[in-house]
Amino acid sequence: MFQLQYLLSIDGLITGLIAFFFGIVVLIKNKKNVINQTLFLLTLATAWWAFSYWRWLSVYDNRELALFWTRLLSIGSVLIPLFYFHWIVSLLKLNQKKIKLIILSYFVVLLFLFFSFSPLFVKEVTPILHFAFWPKAGPLYSLYLFFVYFGLVFYSIYLLLKHYKQSKGLKRVQIKYVLLGSILGFGGGATNFFLWYGIDILPLGNVLVVSYPILFSYSIVVHRLMDIKFVLRRSFVYLASLSTILIFAISAQYAFERFFMEISVWAEFAILILSVSAFPIISKAYYRLANKYFFTSLYDSQKVIMDLSDNLRSTLELKKIYKFISDTFLNSFHAKSSAVFLYNEKSGKYAAEHNRGFNLRKKRKLAALKQLRKLSITQNESIIIEELRHSSYKKYKAAINMLDGLGIEILTPLNIKDKNIGFIALGRKESADIYNNEDLQVLKIIGAQAAIAVENAILYEEAKKFNIKLKKEIRQATAELRAANINLKRLDVAKSEFISIASHQLRTPLTVIKGYISMVLEGTFGKLNQEEFDSLKKAYESNERLIKLVENLLNISRVESGRLKFDFLEARLEKIAGNVVEELSAEARAKGLALNYQQPSKPLPKITLDEGKIRQVILNLIDNSIKYTKKGSINVSLEQINDNIQFCVSDTGMGITEDDLPKLFKKFSRGKDTPLVHAGGSGLGLYVCKMMVEAHSGKVWCESKGKGKGAKFCFRLPIK
Repeated sequence: MFQLQYLLSIDGLITGLIAFFFGIVVLIKNKKNVINQTLFLLTLATAWWAFSYWRWLSVYDNRELALFWTRLLSIGSVLIPLFYFHWIVSLLKLNQKKIKLIILSYFVVLLFLFFSFSPLFVKEVTPILHFAFWPKAGPLYSLYLFFVYFGLVFYSIYLLLKHYKQSKGLKRVQIKYVLLGSILGFGGGATNFFLWYGIDILPLGNVLVVSYPILFSYSIVVHRLMDIKFVLRRSFVYLASLSTILIFAISAQYAFERFFMEISVWAEFAILILSVSAFPIISKAYYRLANKYFFTSLYDSQKVIMDLSDNLRSTLELKKIYKFISDTFLNSFHAKSSAVFLYNEKSGKYAAEHNRGFNLRKKRKLAALKQLRKLSITQNESIIIEELRHSSYKKYKAAINMLDGLGIEILTPLNIKDKNIGFIALGRKESADIYNNEDLQVLKIIGAQAAIAVENAILYEEAKKFNIKLKKEIRQATAELRAANINLKRLDVAKSEFISIASHQLRTPLTVIKGYISMVLEGTFGKLNQEEFDSLKKAYESNERLIKLVENLLNISRVESGRLKFDFLEARLEKIAGNVVEELSAEARAKGLALNYQQPSKPLPKITLDEGKIRQVILNLIDNSIKYTKKGSINVSLEQINDNIQFCVSDTGMGITEDDLPKLFKKFSRGKDTPLVHAGGSGLGLYVCKMMVEAHSGKVWCESKGKGKGAKFCFRLPIK
């Protein structure tokens, strides 16, 4: 008599289990997303209603218990339309626009919930047709049906239909399945209401209630509604693997007890070890099974990306890079075919550089792909051909028809900054499923990595070709360069020898001239009048400059030829500097300059140096400051900085421009305006200083804030 009641009670149990499991999976995917939250609440309310439905129809002889379960069921039935409406509003991104209506709906539902356990809502339960007990509607129940159940559900379906007409592509398909699940679920559930009002129509449509989580699941898994496929497939594999292991363990234990009467601790331990060891093997088997028959692909996205990244970094060969990319998509996504198209700037076409599975025939170059070039740069996302057909078929008609003809379902752009160099093309998956959000995310990351790898490989190939060409040209020029180099070396040796010989030949007569002029100036050959004295004084100074020039030339020649000898001994740098300052003080006073020597507060460590060479460096630097300073002061300082002793001479002279600073220590180089102040310089002094300091493993440099702001020359020598 109550067979239908029993069947509907089992249907309620199944619906509750499916809704509850579906809700948990949705919530695990993204707890913070309002769409996931509201869908979870909807599935929870449905599970509440379904489990109460099961318990109510399991009662055959207790009126009070049946009444309790129908009233408990009413809580779920009141909440279902509310959470459904809130979910649809969230799904369509209308939360802000419909916020007042949402708040009002929650308030109205709370009022009905307050009366859900009163006779005003569920009056009583009585036997009817094939059921031991069926509820009778109270006066408030009709208001609930009108304002909440039918009101919120019909309004939600209206919103879905409105957006269905406006949407295109994948979004339209998603809404279609949500609409279908909504109509079947709520339509089937509505068949329960007839008996509440004594109308003899059986609630056979109740079996359709389970269709809403099933169709929503389909929309999620196949059409990327919320993309919780990853959680679903992992759950499937885990539960299937665990169930298999439990069945094996229970069967093994039963067999032991059946044939050996009792099972020992060692046997239980062996079963446990076998079960744990078999779990990974069984999981892999279920992965392959699920991948082939239930889900498109099962893969660890992070591992796929990392493995491909490692492979791409390991080579610069284009063929290997194409193979790595193709293997990744064929093995992970289980795509039937893949190809790589690169853009040729000269022809303006995309050419297939690698192909596995596509029947390209003579279509190795695809001119129509150029239509999608701008879209791929601005969008920088994978292009799904089916979605493009729904949204922009007229605009990209040629490209879409061509790609459809080749069986290409998705194109991932190879973009570098604002330039597209090609596409990765993928065909259908083995399971005929579409590419989900996880796939698209992986494609985006791999596309960026692959673009860089392909670009680097292309540049490497071009560099190799250029190197081959360059080697040929170098071979032709090498013989001439070698001959020219030999001649240059000979000329350099001849130059150095000439400078050395000329300097030696000049130094002796210049020294004699200096001696005789000095004697004449001192009055050895008779007293001179002022005019004669001034003329000879100028000749003496010019002779001195020539002697210094010759000495510098000799030093340069010796250093460059490796013949300059150094006499390294321990000495105190402050003593050398003090002597030079004292020697040049008279010259500074004659120009009206203050020459200040800031001696260290405590003795500095001795350092190993050639006293004569370093004395010449200090002399040159201070002498330069005197020559190029018209008024003001010159300050000489010494200090220890870590394991070095630093000498500096700063002045208030003409300063040095930023352009002249890098040239100062080069051979025969002078500042732009220095001849206006001191015309007799040769441009060798600072070059000689640099060579002497570097021969002591030191460093010399110059600082200046600009023209007319003075200059500071420093060198630093290591203590050890």
